[in-house]
Amino acid sequence: MTGDLARHARVSALLSGPLQWHTVEHVAETGSTNDLALELVRAGAAPGLIVVANRQTSGRGRQGRTWLDGPRLDSSLMLTAVVPVPPVHATLAPLAAGVATADALRRAGTTPWLKWPNDVLIDERKAAGILVEQHNVGGDDLLLIGIGINIDWRGVDRTGDAAAWTSIAEETGADVNRGGVLADLLRGLAAWLHSVPGDPLRLLMTYRDVCATIGTQVRVSFPDGTSTEGRAVDLDRDGRLVVDTPERQVAVNAGDIEHLRPHAD
Repeated sequence: MTGDLARHARVSALLSGPLQWHTVEHVAETGSTNDLALELVRAGAAPGLIVVANRQTSGRGRQGRTWLDGPRLDSSLMLTAVVPVPPVHATLAPLAAGVATADALRRAGTTPWLKWPNDVLIDERKAAGILVEQHNVGGDDLLLIGIGINIDWRGVDRTGDAAAWTSIAEETGADVNRGGVLADLLRGLAAWLHSVPGDPLRLLMTYRDVCATIGTQVRVSFPDGTSTEGRAVDLDRDGRLVVDTPERQVAVNAGDIEHLRPHAD
């Protein structure tokens, strides 16, 4: 257990439990917490590893996007959790991470919503993002669950891409206990990942309740360059977004989702 956040009392108390978070590696800055976690696993670290960073210089999102980081070393909280497959269901892991992240932001005093499949929004602005990657290391399938949370972006120039982002401190007007947010996130993530194999419907129901995408008119851009528009109506049992289009109903597994009309709270 290394680094200031790793020594936070509430974080160190979590290094046991259903998923056995056994090690927290905290670095001030890294290219990508997912990349660093993969490097450590390839060097012999076991599942249950948590990698935490204050800043990513080469962070990325889904579909090759670049993660927009804050202006100061303590502006954000980045982490990657390494978990085995099975028992964790690979297609439901992003939803579990989303619910756990939203819970942590709610405990910090905000009102978050989830944009399927990997964004956490507050008042239609992005406060956190999730990137789940699957790798085979030494014959074992592992998930790298990457989560980035904007902690304090007060004073940031809101031109360009930053106009669509927000942070906990901006929404609450108060300083944020980063160790407390991390502890809440790790506790919630462990609980949800532990419960999914035995009760996936509970996760799906909870996600639906806080999903800003369901009930919204959306544009879906698929990886092959095609797109469609329709109304997002549900999640299926595998966590795919069900969209009613003029032609047919489609279950979206991978694609970029644009909300065409704001979600009504």
